[in-house]
Amino acid sequence: MSDASISWQAWVENRQGEKTPVRGSCSLGRAPANHIVIPDTRVSRRHATIQLQGEGEYWLVDFGSSNGTYLNGARITQPTRLHSDDVLQMGGADEFVFRQASVTAEAAPAANFSDRTIFDVRQVQCWLLVADIINSTHLVNELAPDELPLVTGGWLRECREIIEATGGRINQFMGDGFFAYWRDGPAMDTEILRSIQALHGLQSQAKPAFRFVLHLAPVVFGGVAIGEEERISGSEVHYVFRMEKLAGKLKVPDLISAPVWDRLSGAVQARDMGRHPLQGFTEDFSFFSLTAGPAGV
Repeated sequence: MSDASISWQAWVENRQGEKTPVRGSCSLGRAPANHIVIPDTRVSRRHATIQLQGEGEYWLVDFGSSNGTYLNGARITQPTRLHSDDVLQMGGADEFVFRQASVTAEAAPAANFSDRTIFDVRQVQCWLLVADIINSTHLVNELAPDELPLVTGGWLRECREIIEATGGRINQFMGDGFFAYWRDGPAMDTEILRSIQALHGLQSQAKPAFRFVLHLAPVVFGGVAIGEEERISGSEVHYVFRMEKLAGKLKVPDLISAPVWDRLSGAVQARDMGRHPLQGFTEDFSFFSLTAGPAGV
């Protein structure tokens, strides 16, 4: 019998040699709904996830678990990229090994095709959000080593719950933040307002302090997707990441683009932040902030 993992791009292997493929994402935890269920009281119900980002990049994310997620013996404090043969351990339970296929250019089409789906390339109107922890380097120095992963992982977990509860999805985790999106639709204004309100609630706790930016624009979906992950691209994706840099420069806790303000102006109040250039774009753009307080440094 042939080994099914031959056709997988990546998988997780336990010490008994049992393999679980990573298709888009792979959740690990005590709850039965996880892709890998770990029946150990030291493991949280939704302990961690492995997520595919970009071309062949897999990242390990801990969701603020009490007993931590360990990569090659060291507890992770932020989303961390995985490499083949890395050893994973959840809360002191049994170890797992992450495996990633090494595929030659000639063998790639045959080896990867079973896990890939070809999507039509199309433009979709989306709400785009980038959030990041403010002064994450200072946070590392301020918190005790065992407290840092609880704070950062707990923040990621709460943000993810807010976004998914309103129909959105985190598309990419980064070292100190994430990129998320919602497909636009008739009732999406209400869901976005719910998300903003919940994110402002998290900001008021300042555990940790973070900022977010929000844009509304058409992006490109399509090409080759792996598992449940769709590829998102286009200049508007670059735009929202540039907005995050501007928000840091302006020292505001949130920043929304003019298209977002046009849609939500009847339901929220905002401060006009004026017109500003964005790196890589040829004109200046109008931006607004939904809160007047400072966002830190």
